[in-house]
Amino acid sequence: MSFRFRLIVTISLLIALTFGIGGSLLIITSFRSDLDEERLTALDAFETAENTLLLLNTRNEKTDYNSLKQSLLQMESTGVAKWQAISLTSGDNTIYQNEVEYLTAYQLSAPGAGQCSYMDVADDYGHGIIVLASISAGDEYLELKARFDVSPVYADRTRQLQIFLAIYYVVVLIGIVTATALSFVMTGRLHKLTGAVRQIAGGDLDKRSCLSSHDEFGQLSRDIDIMADKLQENIVRLETDVQRQEAFMGAFAHELKTPMTSIIGYADLLRQDGLDYNKRQRAANYIFTEGQRLEKLSFKLLDLLLIKKDSPELKQVQLSIFLAEIENALAPALKEKGIRLVCKSDRGKAYLEPDLVKSLLYNLIDNAAKAMESSGIVAVQGQTISGGCQFTVIDNGRGMEKEELSKITDAFYRVDKARSRKQGGAGLGLALCKEIVALHRGSMQFASAPGTGTKVIVTLYGKAGADNA
Repeated sequence: MSFRFRLIVTISLLIALTFGIGGSLLIITSFRSDLDEERLTALDAFETAENTLLLLNTRNEKTDYNSLKQSLLQMESTGVAKWQAISLTSGDNTIYQNEVEYLTAYQLSAPGAGQCSYMDVADDYGHGIIVLASISAGDEYLELKARFDVSPVYADRTRQLQIFLAIYYVVVLIGIVTATALSFVMTGRLHKLTGAVRQIAGGDLDKRSCLSSHDEFGQLSRDIDIMADKLQENIVRLETDVQRQEAFMGAFAHELKTPMTSIIGYADLLRQDGLDYNKRQRAANYIFTEGQRLEKLSFKLLDLLLIKKDSPELKQVQLSIFLAEIENALAPALKEKGIRLVCKSDRGKAYLEPDLVKSLLYNLIDNAAKAMESSGIVAVQGQTISGGCQFTVIDNGRGMEKEELSKITDAFYRVDKARSRKQGGAGLGLALCKEIVALHRGSMQFASAPGTGTKVIVTLYGKAGADNA
């Protein structure tokens, strides 16, 4: 059973039940009110006749049956009487009776003197109320019995029911039509939403429901569109990641293929007989150099893979001591190349992973040194900030074009490929730095221009509330 059909049936039943119950209660209430009113009218008319007879009997010392009869006839002729039939008797003696066939079929228990009783009846003559009273007349009791016609009340009820049923059928029909129209409107929106969801699920990520309304359907439409936007973003990001992975693998294969081809070639050359000493020495040197470069490449790849799997264990370090260790380790080798390394920092403390951050700064300093033509200065500055620390690496080397800055952290990307290969670089250093910074929930910003050098600002966030003593 479809939702549309259930909605039509539910709304139609609600309308039918609500209108049916409400109309029935209204008719019943009106009927009872009219019947009570007719009953009171009948009792009032009977009481008038009773009081007239009592008054007439009180004036005479002896019961005058003829006077009582004439009095009843007079009330009938003047229209005071509202009864359908009446009977006045004294024991077995009938004083007056009119249309007695309306009364003979019913026997009421005689009430006490001055009291009356009544009953509702329904027979071939219609609906009526029979009233019985005992009237004291000296040493005897007179019995006054009358029937009042209330058939018009029942006729009105029947007429009201007929009118109500006609209206009821029309209302139910209108309700069904309204429910059908409403269900089509509501389910039409649902069909639009489900259609959009199916298209999105089928791969049409540009599809949107675009249902503009301020109700729950509109909110659902907006949520679906937000979901589609997020899904599209994720798909684009995944596609980008796949492309990067493919580029990574291609670059990696290229990095391996070129030196391996050369190594195999020179190794094959060494196998030849009659090779002079100089050629043999050049071949051996090339094999050794390329072997070292491949070793460095494998280590950096291993570091890059491992760093993505592990979560760093942060330790509190004093930045001045930390940078002094780096300066002592790297300054002598750089001095031989004519490059001066200067490391300065405040005496604050910060939380970080020492080995990873050392690798980060080693790579940045190494890249800065490779950017020098023959001599220069590499300056490293450290300072504590709120919740972490900041390192700035500045060199006065060749610098980079602006369009190169957005690519330098990609794996295997090199600004000067020939120079980088000559210096043993594989383009993995900054990619490794990027991952280390990400593990510290930080950022790495580059500023450079050709001929003016490069500035790298690394911000690392470790444990909040670090001491800055």
